[in-house]
Amino acid sequence: MPKPAAGIAAIAIALTAALATADGAAQTFPSRPVRMILPSPTGGSPDRVTRLLAERLAQRWGHAVVVENRPGATTVIGTELAARAAPDGHTLLSTFTSFVQAPALMARVPWDPDRDFVPVVQLIRSEVVLVVRADAPWRTLADLVTAARGARDAGAPLSYASFGNASSFHIYGEALKRGAGIDLIHVPYKGEAAQITDLIGGQVSTSFNSIGTAMPHLRSGRVRALALVGAMRSRVLPEVPTFGELGIPRLDVSGWFGILAPAGTPRAIVEKVAADVAQVLATPDVAENLRAQGLEPTGLGPEAFARFVREDLVRWKGLATDLGIRADP
Repeated sequence: MPKPAAGIAAIAIALTAALATADGAAQTFPSRPVRMILPSPTGGSPDRVTRLLAERLAQRWGHAVVVENRPGATTVIGTELAARAAPDGHTLLSTFTSFVQAPALMARVPWDPDRDFVPVVQLIRSEVVLVVRADAPWRTLADLVTAARGARDAGAPLSYASFGNASSFHIYGEALKRGAGIDLIHVPYKGEAAQITDLIGGQVSTSFNSIGTAMPHLRSGRVRALALVGAMRSRVLPEVPTFGELGIPRLDVSGWFGILAPAGTPRAIVEKVAADVAQVLATPDVAENLRAQGLEPTGLGPEAFARFVREDLVRWKGLATDLGIRADP
C-alpha cells in the first residue's frame, strides 16, 4: 500500500494531467466545423440570432459554424439530438425558453436539463408582443377583450397563435385568457414565421410574437401591437403598454435565448465558447442589431446562466401548474 504522501502526489499528478488535457483541448478548439442545433425552424428570432452568432464565431474560430434547424415536438426533437452528441464542443444547442418549459409541461422528455446539458452562455432576453392584423377592428387590448367575450357568447371564439404546445407563447395566451376572463382558441405552429404569416392571411385572430419577428410587419403597417409581455415597456416599442399596465397579471416573464453543450463537455471549452460569444455580443454593431429587434444581449456566463436555468425551471413549473397546462396529448 502506498504511503499517504505518495497517494496525494499521485492524485496531484493525475489532476495536473487532466487540467493540461483540458487546457490543450481549449487551445485546439475548434479543430473542425462546429454544429449549432436549433430546435426551431428558419425565419424566427432564434434562427436570426443563431445565424448572426454563427457567422461571427466562424470568423473568430477559422472554422465553419453550421446552424442545423431541427424543429418539432415543442423543441424536444432538436434538444434530444444535441443531448446525444459527443461532448467535445463541436455540437452545441442554441435554444430558448422552451428548454425549461418542455420539462415543466410534459410528463416526460427524453433528456434532463440538469443531467444532460451544461449551460454555456445566455445570449439575450427577448420581448414579446400580442399582435393583430392592422385592419382588425381592435385598436386596444380592451377592444380585443370585449370582442372575445362577444365572440364566445356567439359561439365563434377568437383565436391566438403560438409556436407550439408548451411554448412560452402558449403559456402567455393561457395567462391572458385567465387574467382577462375570456376564451381564445389556441392554434399552435412550428415556428414564429408561420404564425405571423397566417395572422396576416386571416387564418388566426391574434398572435404572440417576439418583437424581432413582428418588427418588419409592424413597420410595414401590416400588423398592430396591442400589449407587451414583460415587467417594463420596450425601448423599441415604447408606445406599447405592458399587460401588467392593462390589468392582466402574470405576463411579466421575459423569454431568453442561450447556448448549452452536452454534459461532459470539457470545462475549458465551455469557458472558451462562453467568452467568445460574450465578446461577439458586446460588439457594437451586433448589440445594436439585436436591440433593434427588441432583443437585449446579456452574455451571462456558465455559472450565472446555470443558476438562471434552474430558477427559470421552477418558475415555469409553478406557472404551468397554476394554469393547468400540459403539453402531452
